[in-house]
Amino acid sequence: MIRIGVIGGDKREEVLIDNLAQQGFTFKVLKKNALDTKAVKYFNDLKEVISDVDAVLAPMSSTDHEGYLKSTFDNRSIKLDRNFFSLLGPQKPFIIGIARPSIKKELEFAGVNYIELARQADLAILNAIPTAEGAIKIAIEETDYTLYNSRTLVFGLGKVGLTLAWRLRMLGAESYAVTRDRKAAARGKDLGIKMFAYEELNGIISDTNILFNTVPVRIISKEIISLLKKDSVIIDLASAPGGTDFTEAEKAGIKAILALGLPGKIAPVTAGKILADILPGLLSDL
Repeated sequence: MIRIGVIGGDKREEVLIDNLAQQGFTFKVLKKNALDTKAVKYFNDLKEVISDVDAVLAPMSSTDHEGYLKSTFDNRSIKLDRNFFSLLGPQKPFIIGIARPSIKKELEFAGVNYIELARQADLAILNAIPTAEGAIKIAIEETDYTLYNSRTLVFGLGKVGLTLAWRLRMLGAESYAVTRDRKAAARGKDLGIKMFAYEELNGIISDTNILFNTVPVRIISKEIISLLKKDSVIIDLASAPGGTDFTEAEKAGIKAILALGLPGKIAPVTAGKILADILPGLLSDL
């Protein structure tokens, strides 16, 4: 029987706990004024939660730039620092969405084994679906025209980009995509997505209604933004700070949205079930 200490989270972690409790996992959760169950015990003391457990789970939402958890179950302030990690030791794996460089430094200093959930390939594949659906939801909300017959352009055909471009096509959009990956381009063509090289962008940007970016480098430049129509919308799905020059988009009067963490915001129940599906395998690999 595996016991996990949970130091924070949101709806995703609540769903994860419920699902894994049904599989025989037990939990110690940092939350005050909550009712215990057979599998889940709640504590108000952080040290108690992380003691006598096989692993410690932090939120998928991870930390801010100062090292404080972004989400806890009772809105308390918890900082992941050297003092915290010294309590874990090398035998107790620490699980988090993404570990910022400062957090990695402290983990390595304390000799703590850690898992970054957001970097797991299977999670990235499964999360592509709620991410794509979330992006489509934003597109519908932020425009006054249908996706049907709109021209959409997806930058990057990785897991999210390909899933998104295909779903846009299924909704009747004129789905375009651009990538440097020849294999991804071939997959896109096979799915009926109209593929273009970066060198061909000038010919299609001006008629684009909604531009989606999944490339985590500054690629939606001033030059590209200058070619867009004034009623176009940019939805950037890349990890912070995104791949869009948001300052130039604002100057041009074009709406640009950095849409981060969509699985947890749009479909937290599905996202939590996905986490519950992959976590046992990750722990067994340690």
